Amino acid sequence: MQNNYIINKKNIKRAMCLTVIVMAVFLFSAHIALADEVNVGLEYAEQTGLGDTDPRIIAANIIRIFLGFLGIIAVGLITYAGWLWMSSEGNEEKIEKAKMILKNAIIGLVIALSSFAIASFILNKLLDSTSGSINFAGGPGINSGGIAALGSGIIESHYPTRNQKNLPRNTNIVITFKEAMDISTIMSGEDLNVDNVKIYKTIDGSTGSFVTDVQVSKTDDNKIFVFNPVQYLGSPSEKIWYSVALSNNIAKANGGEAFPGAIGEIAYDWSFEIGTFIDVTSPQIKSIVPQPDSIEPRNVVIQINFNEAIDPIAASGFSGGGFDNIVIRNETDNGIVAGNFYISNQYQTIEFLTENACGVNSCGDTVYCLPGDKNLSVLVKAATLTAIGESTANFPYNGIVDMASNSLDGNENGIAQGPESQSGLIAYNENNPSQDTQGDDYTWLFNTNNNIDITAPEIISIDPYINDLNVGLNVEPEVTFDKLIMSRSLNTSSITITSSPSSQLNYWIEKNDNSINKQTTTIINHDQFNENTNYLPQINSNIRDIYQNCYSPCSGLGVSGSPSCCNGQPSAVESCQ
Repeated sequence: MQNNYIINKKNIKRAMCLTVIVMAVFLFSAHIALADEVNVGLEYAEQTGLGDTDPRIIAANIIRIFLGFLGIIAVGLITYAGWLWMSSEGNEEKIEKAKMILKNAIIGLVIALSSFAIASFILNKLLDSTSGSINFAGGPGINSGGIAALGSGIIESHYPTRNQKNLPRNTNIVITFKEAMDISTIMSGEDLNVDNVKIYKTIDGSTGSFVTDVQVSKTDDNKIFVFNPVQYLGSPSEKIWYSVALSNNIAKANGGEAFPGAIGEIAYDWSFEIGTFIDVTSPQIKSIVPQPDSIEPRNVVIQINFNEAIDPIAASGFSGGGFDNIVIRNETDNGIVAGNFYISNQYQTIEFLTENACGVNSCGDTVYCLPGDKNLSVLVKAATLTAIGESTANFPYNGIVDMASNSLDGNENGIAQGPESQSGLIAYNENNPSQDTQGDDYTWLFNTNNNIDITAPEIISIDPYINDLNVGLNVEPEVTFDKLIMSRSLNTSSITITSSPSSQLNYWIEKNDNSINKQTTTIINHDQFNENTNYLPQINSNIRDIYQNCYSPCSGLGVSGSPSCCNGQPSAVESCQ
């Protein structure tokens, strides 16, 4: 019995040592996660040729594999103990040995799993309250540093997107807020307020050196800010990760805090990779609404979709207030149609709405109309080039440019020629196109009637489907509507995503149009999902179709009748009173 006692004591010591090792690995992983930014590891990965997986995710995977190996050992010991007991043939010594092995294996397994659960809980709570969360227990789920989250907070979108790769060195950086901001907390004159907005190489960290020579411009509503570094970012010989960090001192125009409850200096940050090249490729128009020569109800929204992100300063504004980079004309009456140009869809879509109210939709919101029974034209201007033969445009821009200041290539010949005043070529006419004789200004004509479309859009497909299991962590949920959708209405207020158990998730919205079938698919881009977590995307009635009709949340996908939703419950009326 003394020998058995010694064996038991040794096994318990081994189990305790194993537990200490597991705890040490977890604490070391926590230290790394708290001390370093996410993309520092990505930066090293690019330079060494290794994979670009977050090192914290790698550490979590190693821990899970290690514990899985321990589980296999424990099962093996339990199986061996069972075999030893069953084959003992009544030998008391073998039975006692089997009991001891079985007992020690179970004790060791319980201790190891308990330490894993405790360490996971503490680490996740610690990271949630400081720099986002990584869910080691359930799977990787990288979130932003700071307290704010893209989508659920005050930030609607930004460019570049989170973890976007291989951007040109001459790219601009853009942030769109959901509310008007106190511009003095973001810009100092026409320069960057470097106390509150920090642009830096990720590897240097937020306390290192910053990009300070940055010109800043904004839209008139004080919601969109464009940061233009005077010197090219990155390097001509290697890819470099950059980060942008927003201070919790940034304020709204009404004086309120932009990031209430923020702990620490940084309220929100994100990273992206700068490549080794300069962008000299001009943007092109991908699709338009209405189609050339079509006849549309007068409540149609004019929509222009580009093949890349467009500088919002050059593409949004009020046509009656000096903005003329895009011009809507009533050709029948020979006059300008006044209204507002809005940018959305991650800065790839421009839409035009008049201020001519012509009714209300089923949600009780005002609908705005173009002149009825008229022939209308749209002119999208190219910007004046700094030099003939180059794609870069002069600032301030008098036409459409991309995020690298390249002027519009309206005739899609791959050559920037500038506006008619510079090229001597008339506008490229989509109704009667000719690349040889028409230039980079872009125009088309369509007609309106006096009708108003009042048919609400419906959802015809979703992916993943309701209650789907084992969905990939990087799958982007999609929703397809039976009509073209007003891009400006597809945002993080009309489309939300929650989780159970609750966790912070950065997400942003994009769309793809099927011009032939006149359908829009909405895509929810996001950080990596957590494992073993239920996610709930919600589509609400703030979504509008291209005729400004609101979506009824309880309609479509097999729902009978035409019910609406009030406070989350089916309702016989179409709007909540």
